[in-house]
Order: sequence, then C-alpha cells, then structure tokens
Amino acid sequence: MTTTGTRRGTRVLALVAMTFANAMVLVDQTAVPLILPSVMDDLHVGSQMVQWVLTGSLLPLAGLLVFGGRLGDLFGHRRIFVLGTVIFAGASACAGFAPTFEVLIAFRVLQGAGGALMLPTTVAVISSVYPGAERGRALGIMGGIAAIAGALGPAIGGGLTTSLGWRSVLLINVPLAALAVIAAFVSVKADARRTVRPHVDLRGTLLLCVALVGLVFGLSQSQSWGWASPGVLIPLVVAVAAGVVFVIWERRTPDPLLDFALLRKYPNYAGATLSQGFAGVAEMGLGVLFPLLLVLNLGMDPGLAGLALIPSTLPMILIAPLAGRWYDRSGGRLPLTVGFLVLALAGIALAIGVHSRDYWMLFPGFLVYGIGLALVLTVNDPVSLDTVPEKDHGQASGVSATAEQFGGAFGIAVLYLVFHTVYVLRLDSGLAGALTPAQQEQLKDDIIAAESTGLHPSTFDPAFSRYLELTLDSSIWGMSVAFLTVTVLALVALVLTRRFVRPGPPPADPDA
Repeated sequence: MTTTGTRRGTRVLALVAMTFANAMVLVDQTAVPLILPSVMDDLHVGSQMVQWVLTGSLLPLAGLLVFGGRLGDLFGHRRIFVLGTVIFAGASACAGFAPTFEVLIAFRVLQGAGGALMLPTTVAVISSVYPGAERGRALGIMGGIAAIAGALGPAIGGGLTTSLGWRSVLLINVPLAALAVIAAFVSVKADARRTVRPHVDLRGTLLLCVALVGLVFGLSQSQSWGWASPGVLIPLVVAVAAGVVFVIWERRTPDPLLDFALLRKYPNYAGATLSQGFAGVAEMGLGVLFPLLLVLNLGMDPGLAGLALIPSTLPMILIAPLAGRWYDRSGGRLPLTVGFLVLALAGIALAIGVHSRDYWMLFPGFLVYGIGLALVLTVNDPVSLDTVPEKDHGQASGVSATAEQFGGAFGIAVLYLVFHTVYVLRLDSGLAGALTPAQQEQLKDDIIAAESTGLHPSTFDPAFSRYLELTLDSSIWGMSVAFLTVTVLALVALVLTRRFVRPGPPPADPDA
C-alpha cells in the first residue's frame, strides 16, 4: 500500500475505520470491569475467578500483539486487520451469548487473539495511507479519539449493564466491527500479492505466550490453590524457562519476533516499553479493583459505579492534548517523570480515602490517578516511535502494546493477590479463637456467596452477621495495601524512565 493518489476523503474514511477498531479494544478493556459483579451473580462465580473475564482477553493480546504486527508486515496490513476484526466480532458475539462461565472465558481468549491482529495493523495502515507531513497528526487523532472512547468505557459499561444487562457490553462490538471492516475495504488499497513466501517466527510466538500465560496463571491461582500447589509452581517454573529460551532464540534467529537490538540501540524505545508495562499494571489492575470496591463494598449499582469512575478517566480527554504539546516542546522524560510521580501520589490518596467508606473521600484519588495515567499513556507512544526507523514502526507499536497488555494482565494478578492476601490475613487474625474451624468455614462460604451482591447483613447467616464489620474492614485494608503497591511500582517506573529516556525535545524528522 502507498500514499500515491490517495484522495483526502478516502484517507479520512481509513482513519475512521482504524479509530473505530482502536476504540473497540480500549472500550472493551475499560467497560468490562463494570460487568464483573453482574457476571458473578449471573454465572455464580467468586471475585477471584471473575477476574479471568478481563485477564482471559489480556493474555492473548499481550502474547500475540508482536506476532500480529509481524503478520501485517509479511502478509499485508489490510488483510490481517480484516481477519482480526472478524475474529474479534465473532468472539464478542459468542461471549455475549455464553451460557456458562467456562464458555465465556474461552471466547474472551479468542476475542483477545482477534484484538492482537487488529491493534498493531491500525498504526501501520494509517502510516501507509497518510503522507509523512500528515502522518503524525492522523496518528494523534486516532489515538486521541480512541483514548476518549476508552475513558468513557466505565460509564458505557455501567450504563449498558444497568439498562440492558452485562451481555450487551460484549454484543455492542459486533455492529461497530462490521462498520470498521466495510470502511477498511472501501478506503484501504488491497495488499499486493507476495512473490516470496514470508517467514513467521512461530517458535518465538509460542515461547512468549507460554511465558506470559504461565506467569499470570501461577500468580492468579496462588491464593486459591496455595503457593506449594503443583498447579501454581509448575506454571511459574515453565514461564521462567520459556522466557529464558525466548530471549536466547530471539537473539539467534535471523527473523526475530522481537528484535532486542532495537531496544539496545534506542534507549527511548526501551524506556517507553518499560513505562508502558508499568502503566498497564496501574490501568488494568486498578480497573478491576475499582468496580469491585464501588459495587460490592459501597453498594453502588453498575450504572452509578460507571459514572463514579468518570473522574479517573475524564483526565484522558483533557490532559492528553496538553501532554502532547508538552512532549513536542520538551521530549518525553519530564512528562513521564511527572506522570509517574502523580500516579504515586494517587495511590497514597486512594489508600487514605478508602478507609472512610465514602465515595467523596475517594474522589480526589480517582482524579489524581486519571491525570497521572493520562500523562504517561499519551507520551509513551511518541517517545517510542520518534527514535525508531519507520520500517520498524510495526514491530515497535506491537512491542509497546504488548508491554501494556502484559502489564495489565500482570497488574490484575498481582494487585488482586495483594488485596486478597491482606484481606484473608486480617480476617483470620480477627476471627482467631472466636469461632470453631467449622464455623470459620461456614463464614467463609457466606462471604463468598455475598461477593456477587455486596457485603450486606441481609446476605449473612444471622449467627455471623456481627462479623460483617470485621469482613468489611478486612476488605478495605486489602484495597488500601493494593493502592499503596501501585505507589511503590510508580516510583520504580519513575526511576527506570529517568534512566532510559533521554532529555531534550524529540527529533525534528519523525522518520530519522
């Protein structure tokens, strides 16, 4: 595909199609957490299992994004984009009608695989249809509108769940995907036929997927199965082994899935990749905890919870343009430093506010969190792409998106692990000697049963209702420590960003 002879109207239609695709994936990630309490109630699962509704999609996204970008480079960007969009839409429809939790998770995994083919090819398509002088503005428009849609995701997810049910949040993807495919066929030139059979690094892709899935699965199941369980230890060991073999293989193969030489050669690219991973931890990890806190602990319905989360997402709309101008003037180091510092302060504010059990005490933390995340996510992509040659933009975009999605899946596992560990330890400590072992098991069963509707006295056995306050207090402490964990991780990201990202404005020539 080339930009030669491409009319302005056609380019705009291509931009609309690619923006639709980006927005679908982002809205899916920010809206789905609002359906989790309803899924728990409808499909009869606990909070520890329901996190897989989001994690099940994030893992294939993380494992296959670089592969999707590479497939686009080899087989044609329009072809892979359409394939990914069709898979994403079909899996969304099947997940929306899933009769059981297991079926839902299976199609969420397939949905993530489709998204992994869509996302990296959208950047490549826009780069191909827009000339160099207009390309940056077009990419900025696509990212900005998609980010705004993602920012509105909680309100969309909560509103649809309250009015039409949680399944509608998944089914809405189908008509949007159909419009994106039609627009792509009309506006993007067909891919040229390949005369040489391309090489795809399937071994590297498999190793990367095994490493990512094994690590997140082992961490996620550690609380329910115990750290000594073979179901936890074996995936973690396999993940580490696969990660080591992946690095060795990628350094030796002539056509690597991930070119480590680029990370060594371009420090900004390496720094932005690390930054994107840490941002994903905060974005997705807290994206799961926030709705559980508002719906199950504070008693909000999903629609109200979605509106209550607007302060955490609205800054993306307001801050993103300002952050882009800041980057143009000063480069990426200063905005990223400030962004992670603000995220660290947000974790402290949330940890303090959560103890009040009052939404308005959480409001400042939500707002500060949204500002910090907007700064980091807006600046990461240009920091990465402005120093990498154009021929490697597809891979760089895929690596950046992989870092964010894996960071998200890792963040869900780690932050929920922190929350659940503190919750259980504090509850067990408070119950020590007060109940017999049999009564403690009964109370535990009551708590699990109440998770899908909130911790209310009406859901408890009257004999145990006096322990509800202890249960709520333990849950609040778990949330508080999880928020402080985000503060620690944000400070680590701040140090690493300043280590890798170079000071000074970006290069004048974006193709340098």
